[in-house]
Order: sequence, then C-alpha cells, then structure tokens
Amino acid sequence: MTAPRNVIDRHTRRAILALAMVACGSGLLAQTGSGPGAEVLALEQQIEEAIVRGDVAFVDRVTPADFSFVHGDGWTRGGRPLMSDDKAAFLKRVADKEYLVHDLDQVKVEMHGDVAITAGRYVSLFVPANRNPATPARLNSIWFERVYAKRNGQWQFLSHRTVHGPTVAPAGIDPTAARPDPRDKP
Repeated sequence: MTAPRNVIDRHTRRAILALAMVACGSGLLAQTGSGPGAEVLALEQQIEEAIVRGDVAFVDRVTPADFSFVHGDGWTRGGRPLMSDDKAAFLKRVADKEYLVHDLDQVKVEMHGDVAITAGRYVSLFVPANRNPATPARLNSIWFERVYAKRNGQWQFLSHRTVHGPTVAPAGIDPTAARPDPRDKP
C-alpha cells in the first residue's frame, strides 16, 4: 500500500525545513537577505567601490590599525607573496586610485559570531601610478580570503590574503576556469 500523497508532502516539507535550518546555522544562507552575513557582504561591496573611487576616509574608517593585505599567492606554496601592505600602504594605493575596477564575483561568507570570513574572486583593473604610459593596464582575476570582525558594534575589515592569482584575465574571464593550473600536480 502506498502512503497518501499529503503524508509524503508533509515529510518532504519537514526535510526541506530541516535542511534550511542547517544551512542557516552554518552561515550558508547569510549571503542574501538580512543578518550579519548580509551586512558583511554589503560592507565588502562598499569597500570595493570606495577603493575604485579613491575614498580613503571610508577605507580608513572600516580598517583597524593592524590591517593586513597580502598580494599574490606565492605564500600558499611556501614562497613569498608579491607584496604585503599594512594599513598605511593600502590607504596610499586607494589614494593613488591604482584600481579602476574591483568587481566581486562568487563571494561567500562564513559566520562565526562576531567574526566573518569571506572567500571569492574579484576582477581588478590595476593601473599603478608609476607604470609606463605605453604599458597597458592589467585586468586580473584574484581569488581571496578575507577576515572581518565586529568591534564596537561596527564591522571592520581586518585582513585580505590572495589565495590564487593574480592571473591576467583578458575581458574579465577567469582563465583558471578554462585550463588547469600548471603548478597543481595530480
């Protein structure tokens, strides 16, 4: 004998509700809507926009004195990063408007109370102030992990680490999606 349709539907609804509750508890659904995860993602977007605008006051306000920004993924294989910025060096980059584009893509947030970790990619059009005008600007794809903490009721951007890249990305296409990275051995 088969179960009546409404019994199956009730069990299915319970399973969906249970999965949704697990996902909410793990921070997976914090990417949309409201709540701390959405606040962090909104701040991350505002920071990217401020970097492109050269809004030093905003970036200064949302970063602590011990802010750290690690460029390049060499450190992930035991090497050195391309560069490491403290707060002053990063604010100088913002003031110099070295980035004409900083577009976020595929960003996820993982919540741990008053600490948030974001991971994703941004496409960056890097135009340093000291570059040769004959050299074209570089469009790069950069995968990252960032740490935020809520301090005195406000989210602060504590740290950025590039985990893959920069990879030159013509037309904003992530070349790592199309071919394997030769540094990765099977």
